[in-house]
Amino acid sequence: MKEMMQGTCKISSIEKGALKNLYVVKMDCDNDLKIEFDITKELSIFSKDEEVTFIISREKPEYSEKDFCAHGYLFLERQQEDGSFIDEISLYGLIVKILSKNGLINSKLFKMMDHVYYCVKKKA
Repeated sequence: MKEMMQGTCKISSIEKGALKNLYVVKMDCDNDLKIEFDITKELSIFSKDEEVTFIISREKPEYSEKDFCAHGYLFLERQQEDGSFIDEISLYGLIVKILSKNGLINSKLFKMMDHVYYCVKKKA
């Protein structure tokens, strides 16, 4: 079985990050999912209100030069006071935060420290 999660999102904001040349992209996705991820100025290819598709997968997905795709490790899952979960993936320094009802590990999609690919693909 291929462990993977994907969905459609709308970019709700792109804000300057805490470090020089770093941005934080925030997305509202289907199934009440929210994703925030760091991206460097050089790789910033997205616009506010743009519709995109995200993929989190153990296997390398297909993508093109117009997409953002990186790999790293799922290193954290914690449950919030409201019962929702925050998962974090480190893309060798760039952080992806996934806010969901069930959590990536809790829902048995992935395991702690799984090597994963994270892609945000532009709509064709």
